[in-house]
Amino acid sequence: MIRLDSITKSFGDAVLLENASLHIKPRNRIGLIGTNGVGKTTLFRIILDQEPVTEGSLFRRGGLQIGYVPQEVDNLSADTILSETLSVFPRLSGLETQMQSLTEQIQHTASDKLLKKLGKLQEEFETLGGYSLEVKAKVILCGLGFQEAGLLKSARSLSGGWKMRVALAKVLLQNPDLLLLDEPTNHLDLESLIWLEKFLSDYEGSMMIISHDRYFLDRLVTHIAEIHHLRITTYTGDYSHFEKYKSQRLELLSRQAKNQEKKIAQTERFIERFRAKNTLATRVKSKIKQLEKLERVEIPGGSQKKIKFTFPQPPRSGLKVVNISKVRKAYGDVVVYDQLDYTVERGDRIALVGPNGAGKSTLMKLMAEVISPDEGCLTIGHNVSRSYYAQHQQDGLDLQRTVLQNIEGLSEHATVTSVRSYLGAFLFSGDEVNKKVSVLSGGEKARLALARLLINPANFLLLDEPTNHLDIQSQDVLINSLKQYTGTLVVISHDRRFINEICNKVAAIENGSIREYPGNYDYYLWKKSEQEKSVINREAPAEVSSNKLSYAQRKIRQKQQRKQQRRIEKYESEIALIEGRIQGVEEQLQDPANARNYVQLQELMAVKSTLQTELDQKYELWVEAQEETL
Repeated sequence: MIRLDSITKSFGDAVLLENASLHIKPRNRIGLIGTNGVGKTTLFRIILDQEPVTEGSLFRRGGLQIGYVPQEVDNLSADTILSETLSVFPRLSGLETQMQSLTEQIQHTASDKLLKKLGKLQEEFETLGGYSLEVKAKVILCGLGFQEAGLLKSARSLSGGWKMRVALAKVLLQNPDLLLLDEPTNHLDLESLIWLEKFLSDYEGSMMIISHDRYFLDRLVTHIAEIHHLRITTYTGDYSHFEKYKSQRLELLSRQAKNQEKKIAQTERFIERFRAKNTLATRVKSKIKQLEKLERVEIPGGSQKKIKFTFPQPPRSGLKVVNISKVRKAYGDVVVYDQLDYTVERGDRIALVGPNGAGKSTLMKLMAEVISPDEGCLTIGHNVSRSYYAQHQQDGLDLQRTVLQNIEGLSEHATVTSVRSYLGAFLFSGDEVNKKVSVLSGGEKARLALARLLINPANFLLLDEPTNHLDIQSQDVLINSLKQYTGTLVVISHDRRFINEICNKVAAIENGSIREYPGNYDYYLWKKSEQEKSVINREAPAEVSSNKLSYAQRKIRQKQQRKQQRRIEKYESEIALIEGRIQGVEEQLQDPANARNYVQLQELMAVKSTLQTELDQKYELWVEAQEETL
């Protein structure tokens, strides 16, 4: 379909690709990965013929239809959302207009000529799929989160994220030979993301996807194309296979490089020792030539930069971090919450989930006191300090100031040197700290916004889509840092791996109410599925109703249920006990009196690790016991 042979792409002195090659075949599903700014979007523009190559060749199959969804979408027309989506088929729109005009004429002046003409137009319209197209468009738009009743609203009035969904719907409706999707998940909620995965899994064409969502890539792609060191390397398999292969290959190359360095050192010592001996001059020359011809083992990714930071541990807060009582919040006639009660306790790591418009960001803004409730009471707990990372946190950056100037002054005790070191952990090193924010990429702005947020530790973090625009390596470091964080955390994220790794509770928001699930996102999905099955089973007619069971059978069943309930309560008590012990160990670890007692600190860390393993095992047993009651 498409083949790039030894292409080079440069912008002035800046080279993005050099002697790079790529072959996209029918039915290929390729995940395009690489760090921010490495040239992924530029490669898409080359494939689309929007950017010329500096050197090399691009071959494209004749008549190939390509659908492209960029990260940012320009203004749409003032037409309705539905008509804007259908506008990708201009011939059908023209036919529909002609048919409507002819119908109006026939109502006034019927004639065989007009009827025959209308029949031909209708036949062509049907052949092109016109009658089913609107239904398909509605299915796609609703799958991406739109409500059918709102499809007649103006497309121009939509926010950037919803405009991107319309652009995605237009491309999916076209069903092109090749889909190019640049970060398609950034503006989707989890429900829409899961729908898109299902839709794309059934898609018969080829696709190339730029995404930092490894779950998304694992479920869809058959190949990974990595841009690294100006080249494109293609690997067979999903992202997890790629990561495992890269790790094994890096380990092998590291061993080879180490062995090679030993041999080189031995050869250099031989040359140095016997250089002056005439009797060994021939052998010395031979050794020198060997070194000159030797191909050194190169370790890819050795110089690749990653975010490296850990959270300074914040001061301890009171038990209740936020208490929400009888809260009402409305925007005009739209009531988001009415009589809402909810409490966040110290140590909670809560993921807020629910469809767009359910009120996730509203709840987070209430907790951050960015907005106030219309009625009711919201109380912040004792000694609680908050840091709030908004979904569009980058908008708060001063575009005309430098990276360094955007950080200076945020920490009272920081020096210029310490601020530069801190920025280095976020990949802004050397002269990069003097760049104006206006020239930074989306990913760089996201990193800078995180750096501004985290320079002063808080014991209550509110993070709204913190992984947007972060590459996978940067996400890994953020996840590892949050695992070490001892404060309280509330997040909104469509990244399932992020939620699974760091959250211990899921708060599902729907119709103005909150239902909390202990565990991560996978557990929440499983539990929700089991609840739906339970509802179906209750509604379905039972083969043998309980009142038809014998007295003895009912007694046996009741005894089993009581026994199972006691088992669940036993695990819950044990879990609470272990969590209390872990809390006690953490308090000792944070005690300033133990700060220099390294032997005791190591012992406490070992105790905590043992307790955490025991806690995980108890949670597994508790989940199993819960399952058996269903």
